[in-house]
Amino acid sequence: MNLGYRHALVKSAFFVGLLYIVSAASCIAPRKALYFADISDTLSKPLVLQPTTFVEPKIEPNDILTITIQTIEQAESNTPITSNTLATFNPLNGFLVDKNGYVELSLIGFVKVGGLTTSEARELIKQKAREFYKEPVVNCRIANFNIMVLGDVTKPGFANFPDEKVTILDALAQSGDINLTARKDDLMLIRTENQEKKIVRLNVNSSEIFNSPYFYLKQRDVLIVEPRKPKIRDSDNRFVKYLSIASTIVSLTTIILAFKTYVK
Repeated sequence: MNLGYRHALVKSAFFVGLLYIVSAASCIAPRKALYFADISDTLSKPLVLQPTTFVEPKIEPNDILTITIQTIEQAESNTPITSNTLATFNPLNGFLVDKNGYVELSLIGFVKVGGLTTSEARELIKQKAREFYKEPVVNCRIANFNIMVLGDVTKPGFANFPDEKVTILDALAQSGDINLTARKDDLMLIRTENQEKKIVRLNVNSSEIFNSPYFYLKQRDVLIVEPRKPKIRDSDNRFVKYLSIASTIVSLTTIILAFKTYVK
């Protein structure tokens, strides 16, 4: 083997190695793409996890409440009730909690529900409704209980829920799940409490997420799923384009040099 041919082979090996390094840098470790990767693949018996205790969210200003009050028996001093119903409200046009925590209900008037859970608000409204109707049945829930999910998920945007017991997994499922190019070990949660923004990091790559006090979400939480660095780099179309052109030129040049050297 002559010196020129050997030199061409060295150059070829160098560029092939360089391309391999570039491509390898964009690879994702399989375990990093999994949920709860710390759980063994071979369990001899079911793994029992104790999630954090669910705490009912408090009603806050700007919440929209769906409140319905029904009565079985009409009070003698009151006018007839259509269909035995005092009020039934469209969830989209529910009662807006004002900045002081009050809602205004027909006949009952202003009721302060801010700072209460929906269970507590239901009992309070029921007590006040007894002044006008016998045996009232009250239902109350937060109609605009939504979570904003942004970043590297299938369907970013608002995730809406019919109840208040919402976990981080519920929010991710509603958003079409995390993409394989995203980080499961470093999600960002932004929560508003007492007019302040609280930012925490969450890791769904570990089963410890079940013990996190942020496993259950609150209304208007913002969850951000960050992409991995290779995806950020590849999102630059010019970089991808130039890398492809460069690799093609290098490959062709190496083959031509090797062929010419071999012929000589």
